[in-house]
Amino acid sequence: MKSPISTSLIIVLAALLVWFGSALVRVENERYAMFVGLCPFDAKAMEPQQKCLDKTQTRTNPIWHLYYALFP
Repeated sequence: MKSPISTSLIIVLAALLVWFGSALVRVENERYAMFVGLCPFDAKAMEPQQKCLDKTQTRTNPIWHLYYALFP
């Protein structure tokens, strides 16, 4: 029988993988939206429109974001 420590460690590591994966999907979505030009860039503030980046969905599925982020 597995010890409770190893089981909880596996659960914590799996949760971290999901968390990092969701962050990677968000960043890749923003990167691709900026690359394609879906969101305007404010030259005065030197930053993109964050509201546009938050609501823009550039690919059909988050798995594609992971794929293009991990295998460029």
